[in-house]
Amino acid sequence: MIFWVLLLFVAGILLIFAEFFLPGLVLGSIGGLMILVSIVLGVYTYPDYALFIIIAEIVGAAAGIVLGFLVLSRTRAGSLLMLRDTQAAGSGYVSAESDMSLLDAEGTVLTALRPSGTIMVGDKRVDAVADGVFIEDKKRVRVVQVHGSRVVVEEMEDE
Repeated sequence: MIFWVLLLFVAGILLIFAEFFLPGLVLGSIGGLMILVSIVLGVYTYPDYALFIIIAEIVGAAAGIVLGFLVLSRTRAGSLLMLRDTQAAGSGYVSAESDMSLLDAEGTVLTALRPSGTIMVGDKRVDAVADGVFIEDKKRVRVVQVHGSRVVVEEMEDE
């Protein structure tokens, strides 16, 4: 009887493993069903070892799935499924260009920064974010960071 329990378990693991290469949920479903039948048959035959049988089969099924992911990621089929290219800023992939001329520029708050609002730098309106505090309108600010369209300002001390 142990032969059939082990045969069903190993066949179930192999079918789940095969599901990674022939997707469609058929092989994986049959493999899962074979593992369940193996559990039931093993617990029926050896009721004293029921907990050990269930834990061993669950761990074995999880190991088969992890092994499938590891093997699939190293095959040619797996490389076709995964994106290997990156969209780096140096290659021109940016959502918004950083206007570095704004760095360390001084301006006036047009709408209160709670924490975001609008400032005027020279004759240019810029959407900005306060650096952690609310800044009321008509206050003087200085740009401390520019990251794409995000412009971070801090309030200047009155002199």
